[in-house]
Amino acid sequence: MHNASEQSDFSLTSAEIPWRAGYYPTLWPSEHTDLWRSHTVFDAGLPAQFEAAQLQVESANLNLPVWGYTRAENQVFVIGGSPFMLEIFTTQIKGEPLQGDATQATAAGFAIEQAQANVPYVARVNTLTMQVTQFAMSEGKTLNYTGGMLMHANGFVYAVAQSVLYKIDANTMQAVQSLQLPVVGDDVEGHFFTTYNGMQVLANGQLVLKGFHFFENASVPGWLLLINPDTLALDVKQSAMLSSARLTVQQSSDGPTYLYQVNATQSLRYLITEAGFSLDTAWTRDYRSVDSGSTQASSPLLYGKIGQIAFADNTAPGASTPINFYMQPLAVDELPAELEGRPAFDVSLPGYNFFMIAGDPFQRQLMVYYDPINRLLAAHQFSADGSSSLLWERNDVYTVSASPAIVSDRDLLYIDNYQDGRDYFVVLRLSTGEELASIPLAAKLPTIGTIFVGMNQDVFILNSEAGGKNGLISRITLA
Repeated sequence: MHNASEQSDFSLTSAEIPWRAGYYPTLWPSEHTDLWRSHTVFDAGLPAQFEAAQLQVESANLNLPVWGYTRAENQVFVIGGSPFMLEIFTTQIKGEPLQGDATQATAAGFAIEQAQANVPYVARVNTLTMQVTQFAMSEGKTLNYTGGMLMHANGFVYAVAQSVLYKIDANTMQAVQSLQLPVVGDDVEGHFFTTYNGMQVLANGQLVLKGFHFFENASVPGWLLLINPDTLALDVKQSAMLSSARLTVQQSSDGPTYLYQVNATQSLRYLITEAGFSLDTAWTRDYRSVDSGSTQASSPLLYGKIGQIAFADNTAPGASTPINFYMQPLAVDELPAELEGRPAFDVSLPGYNFFMIAGDPFQRQLMVYYDPINRLLAAHQFSADGSSSLLWERNDVYTVSASPAIVSDRDLLYIDNYQDGRDYFVVLRLSTGEELASIPLAAKLPTIGTIFVGMNQDVFILNSEAGGKNGLISRITLA
């Protein structure tokens, strides 16, 4: 429970796991399962040795589902109903030409039209019956771009959409409090394009959020916030240059608490104290210039056991360069003068990926990434000295569009594969890329949705089905 008089106490108890402190005790409490954004869990999901012929799928309809979470037994949560950009990403993955473009000049009218037809929501799904209960997040007036949610250690569900933070009772599925978050920019247009896409939690319970200008974030400052989870009071509101990459947190029982973020051109680290966020200028490094031909990076993944941060560029359309990934040591005295990109794939084609890298920073120290535009998929091995090597690559085999999930001790990697007008759920051997199983889903489009691991020998995939309202949550189990 948060106590305003204890804001300076960011330390962990001996029982807390550094990459999960502050979360509800469940398997997948945030978009990427932990504070390090690993996408990796252990001893869960499908058995290590399963029969592919026994895989079965049951589904329920949801409008534009994107992010999935577990909470109590037989209970998962989904956030969706935010259409902006989803159709653009989906169209390009299919290889079809865009109608119009994604520039700020043409986006406002389209975004307003979409917002009138879609209301963001939080859904609770009973995994035994696939029955859905929803809460509509209808208070926001800014851009309806996908937000985020987390399962808090205090038992409440916190969700953000259209610049409004909601504190939701998981049992009644009603908001007990809400907070209009500060907008960015100095004019009405800037206010409208304010975007809050997810949050993190600290060991003391405080919520960490960021707001940014969706288009002009290279020049328009955003906001870093610390919020009291009990009262939703703003403990800290601080101006910073921020972009769409989600927040990564490093905590320890005997050291500082750091926040990692990648903005339009730089990889950043902030020390979090009761006074706010202190930019670590000695650690911050450029990774691109605005005119480099690449686009901004996706979220950073913390490899805390080997002292590295990793992320990939080209998370937005318009890239004229191949996707590169970057490694950055946590120790300042090991930093290079500037970060150099490394090819994510052997094939050198311009591409981009809405989703961030996935990896196992706990046991295997590997990264998995894909390029949905060019049908590329690869895994890389990382070392503590910052070196990396290609582990395996499967190119021109899968059109992966979903955010993947990893169960490292079972040597399983869950992806999807869009082919012949249908999406498939696919299980690969994590260590080799060998295909173990593939099963068709009811979805007819690539997805801007996540795969997440359940608590009852099950795995879930969200199919956004952008452009309509027939999205799906599918539960994969063994018959």
